[in-house]
Amino acid sequence: MPARTERYRFTPWEIEDVNGISRKLPGGYANVTHGGGMKYDQVVFLGPDNTIREEFHLKRGHVRKLEQFGFAIHIPDTKIE
Repeated sequence: MPARTERYRFTPWEIEDVNGISRKLPGGYANVTHGGGMKYDQVVFLGPDNTIREEFHLKRGHVRKLEQFGFAIHIPDTKIE
């Protein structure tokens, strides 16, 4: 199964990454890559002109849980380069 990248909008929130370290997710837009044989979800927060601001590796399913509780919003039909 190939990896797929989707765009989300996050609100600031504290969460544990794959290493068990508590980190604060910044608010804003991020590209989230799922699947493709990866053991985690890669979350890349974007700055001005789509530059990489910060990168996180979260456990599988944590982005979906954040979406369920309203801390992440999936942005449908965005073309990600």
